[in-house]
Formats: sequence, C-alpha cells, structure tokens
Amino acid sequence: MLSAQVGVLDQVDGSCKLQCGETSVICSVTGPVEPKARQELPSQLALEIVVRPCRGVPSTREKMLEDQIRGVVTPILARYMYPRQLAQICCQVLESGEPEEQYSGKELSACINAVFLALVDAGIGLLASVSCVCLAITGDNEQIQINPSQANLIKSTSTHVLALQLGAGAKKVENVLLLESYGAFDEESMLQVLHSGEMACMETALELRKVIEHKIREDFIWR
Repeated sequence: MLSAQVGVLDQVDGSCKLQCGETSVICSVTGPVEPKARQELPSQLALEIVVRPCRGVPSTREKMLEDQIRGVVTPILARYMYPRQLAQICCQVLESGEPEEQYSGKELSACINAVFLALVDAGIGLLASVSCVCLAITGDNEQIQINPSQANLIKSTSTHVLALQLGAGAKKVENVLLLESYGAFDEESMLQVLHSGEMACMETALELRKVIEHKIREDFIWR
C-alpha cells in the first residue's frame, strides 16, 4: 500500500516521492545551509518547514501541518551537529486523497514519512527513526481502518494520526511523537487505536527501511 522512491530531485540535497493509497506527496530537503541572521540558532540546526497544498495557496491548514511536522522531526534530528546552520524542508502534496476542508490526517502521515526518507537521503544526522500512520474508526462496531480510503474517512466517527519514534532497527517503540485525534471516541477506542497504530507503524517502518536499504545498495554498488 505504501511505495516510496528517494533521490527523485537533483537540485536539492535529499528528496522523496511517497504514495500511500490515494495520497501522494513529494518532499525535498536542502541543507545544512547558511541561514539568514533571524533564523540562526547559536548551538543547533534551525528548521524551515513548508507545506504546499495540491490546489490553491497555503492557508492556516498548511501552517498547522508545518507545526505538526516540526514537532515530530525536531526530537529525532541530531541538531547539535549543525550549529548556526539551517535545513529547509518542503512538502508538496500531489494528491490529497481526502476532503481537504474536513480532514488532513492522510496528508500529515504521508508528509512525515516522506520527510524522514528525504532526511536520510540528504545525509542529515538522525537520533532515531520515525513511522507514522493514519487511522479511522468506522461503523457501529467501531472497526479500525489503517490508512483509510476517502470513502471510509467520510463515514468515520473519528480519525487519528499516530507517529512513533523507533529504535533497535525499528523494532522497539521509544516515544510517541504525535497523536492527533478528531471526532467522538471513548477511552477504550483510544487504547485500541494505540494498539493497532503501534502494529501498523512497525509494518510501515519495515517498508521505509526497505527503501533505505535499496538506496544504500544503489549508492555503494561496485561499478
């Protein structure tokens, strides 16, 4: 269900095109570069994150996505390695795969996974890996849908985005980096979402690692 390709852009330091179901995004990373004076941080790497919608101009919706991506990416970056420098991260949504006026979870999860792969492609130091999934609770029996379709989103009672920090070769959960929930749900439903989301994040992390392994084989192959 998830497919990704790194190194798709040649004018940036790292890039990734990722498709997850009906949602498609492309992400670029430039840096570390010299920042403007107002962006410079004396002891660590500064981040500039931009999200562009598939249609129209950015709005407060995209600003919220930028803040959420920043909250996920900041803890896993080895920012101390790049004092007084800047990393520019740009996410362009190609296909939203959801009603944009009501939902943003599928775009957010796709952007977070694409940003992680683009950072790896750029060679920026990371402290851990990250994996993100979107979930929806649908129907009277409260079925949990992983990476739900647009039709399932519309009839869902609640939607959730879970991003986990992973270690030990993406086999151990170290931290919950993001949990965004919208709609009506109870404590039991949330616990089920966390359990299903953890399993889904582990599976997604394995897919992301395959992309990274393929990149390494291509980069270091003997010619």
